[in-house]
Amino acid sequence: MNRPDQPPPLVQGYAALSPDGADHLAVIVDKLIPALAVTSLRLPDLARVPAPTLVMAADDDLVSVTHLEAMRDALPNAQIAVVPGTSHAVPLEKPDLTARLIHDFLAAEQTPRMMPTR
Repeated sequence: MNRPDQPPPLVQGYAALSPDGADHLAVIVDKLIPALAVTSLRLPDLARVPAPTLVMAADDDLVSVTHLEAMRDALPNAQIAVVPGTSHAVPLEKPDLTARLIHDFLAAEQTPRMMPTR
């Protein structure tokens, strides 16, 4: 847990990587939120995505498992990965597991499914 006199881990991580410093994160967020919030894309539109798709989220995420399932069902070739013990910052919180999940997803051969439900 953070001490009250320290910035949150996301801000600390951004500050460590950004040449513009921690304060610049607010500029990024101010641009990013409207770009994510204002879209005409709807779940039925995902049916047009032909590429295999990995829908990844955290078990303590802004996105509900119900919505993840709806996304998976709308995409013609999708898989869901719910990463335990993480928040919406999955790649920052568990980078090794995130990389492994992506690597496995991109592998030329997928593990055969023994008991598929769809």
